[in-house]
Amino acid sequence: MKYKNKNIEYRISNTESNIQDSVSSPIQHSTFNIQYSPRTRGISLLELLLYIAILSGLMVIVSDAFISLSKGRGQAEARSEINSAIRFAAERIKQDVKNASAISAPVLGTPANTLSMTVSGVPVVYDMLGGALRRTENSVVATTTGSFVSVDTPTFTRLENYNSVLGATTTAIQTVMTFRYNSSSTDWIYADTLRTTATLR
Repeated sequence: MKYKNKNIEYRISNTESNIQDSVSSPIQHSTFNIQYSPRTRGISLLELLLYIAILSGLMVIVSDAFISLSKGRGQAEARSEINSAIRFAAERIKQDVKNASAISAPVLGTPANTLSMTVSGVPVVYDMLGGALRRTENSVVATTTGSFVSVDTPTFTRLENYNSVLGATTTAIQTVMTFRYNSSSTDWIYADTLRTTATLR
């Protein structure tokens, strides 16, 4: 009986000591160290202004490049159109003058704005109306320039050269006129002058 009581007392005392140890033991707290990376901080006002300045400079460079490209393309197309009109008009006038049997206007010593001749027995007249170079053959009017090209007032001059050896006079027609590209944009402005001389056979 005494042995049982001692055993019970030992268990009780052992249990109390475990409880006291658990109560008296300090509680360990976990701590978290939060480190802030420099990449997570915001953008300063100075950096923002710097970025805006760089983007503005790039936009100006790109826009200037597009403007230059557009202007170059416009000039190239206008030049091509004008050169084509000049070649066509020059060849047409030369062909008619060479095949003409007589030229009534202009007269020698007096330049004129109209070229009148007879080709294969048919009257042919060159003149300008409303910025278009016209060719009238037997009362049938046809323009030698397109809608994108306008012509300033042409000047036709009669030239004659007497050959004393052959006893013959050579007649030629000098033609001068300026062709302009029709456009309201300054990027497409282009003009060139036709200067040609055709000899009557």
